[in-house]
Amino acid sequence: MLLRDQIAEYYLESPDFNGVGASRLIDALRDVPGDVEEILVELVAEGAVYANFGHQMVNAHIIGFPHEDASANTAEVLARGGLSTAVLYPTRDMLAAMAAGERFTGAPYSAALALGRAQLESVFFRPDVLARYRDDPRYDYTFDIGGEIRAKEDTPHDTYLTTFSIGFDPDGAIDEIVVGVPLRYLHDLVPAEQSYWKAFEHARQDWLLHPDWVRPHLMGDFPEKISPYTAILMEMRLVDDICDAIEYPRLFRVLYDGENRPTDYGYLIRPTRRELLTFIEQLNKLLIDNLDQRFFSRTAVSLTEERKDGDGNTYRAPRGTMTMLIEWMKQTVRNDPGGMVPATDIILREIRKARSDAAHRLQENEYNPGVWSEQRRLVVEAYFAVRTVRQLLQAHPKSSLVDVPEELDEAKVWPF
Repeated sequence: MLLRDQIAEYYLESPDFNGVGASRLIDALRDVPGDVEEILVELVAEGAVYANFGHQMVNAHIIGFPHEDASANTAEVLARGGLSTAVLYPTRDMLAAMAAGERFTGAPYSAALALGRAQLESVFFRPDVLARYRDDPRYDYTFDIGGEIRAKEDTPHDTYLTTFSIGFDPDGAIDEIVVGVPLRYLHDLVPAEQSYWKAFEHARQDWLLHPDWVRPHLMGDFPEKISPYTAILMEMRLVDDICDAIEYPRLFRVLYDGENRPTDYGYLIRPTRRELLTFIEQLNKLLIDNLDQRFFSRTAVSLTEERKDGDGNTYRAPRGTMTMLIEWMKQTVRNDPGGMVPATDIILREIRKARSDAAHRLQENEYNPGVWSEQRRLVVEAYFAVRTVRQLLQAHPKSSLVDVPEELDEAKVWPF
């Protein structure tokens, strides 16, 4: 078998489309007449074989990014004094000539890798591709800066997509968001699932992955910030931790971080009015309906208020927890040049009103890409509201017993 064919077969038969070490190949063919390394260098120059030294990414045993052209690759070989440290791959032209993609009928993304596409090349999809998983309780699903889909145990489905990223317009000129997935992860899907995703490919493929998905997954680095969705949940836990430290009843009855995170708490997958109202309902349940009246028993806020019944008789009734929260904040604040307490009042009342309107009257659904911007505004303002509550609780001397994570202390939170 010709050397180039051996390299191509090794690539196609390997579990993850891996290359073969040049030194291993040269050693295995040491009894073959001729200089094997010289032949391999010629194949590189001809564009039949690609030599990867890990010069584009650390791991030379996968092709993370598209090949350099034959001229640049040959120059790299010469600069390194030969192929001894290279990992060899068939080129895209070579694989196309072999019709290598036909080995993966019905699995378009596996076929793309078989044809030499890079493992970390991303494909971008309309976000409604995720509706199938979000709305089916047989899947564990998250969609934040990054996302994940796993079929639950003992279900007939075997979908397993370990990670994907939200994607944005490179110029920021439009509100639309998309889902970006590197080919290597799409290859993990069974053929039927790959075909399903193929139907949702976006007409454009020039989107940007979220930078804080790229850092840990493609660069081996730490994220720079957290999303406002995650920040809200972290702040809620921190609020309750401070309540424990200062010996107050907890402000929030239930915490929703970690495994308790709601499935549909994250970026909208469709820009519709109905989806936005569903998200607002989530915020209302998290931040308003979730307030515990017992917290205010330790404050100077009155728990009841006078009301009159239909006959004009006066009686005392429990006050709303949101009203009590705002009153406590106004009593507690000493200096608020940024107007954070009034801003908290405004956003909480907006959330409550939108939730109330949706609950008490029929609403026409509407498709509007501007809904994505509206959601971002709401979640960022809601984050600052719960952050303000936490900062006011920190005025208590005993709050110093609680460590504040750096990303919350310094508000390292993405605005999108």
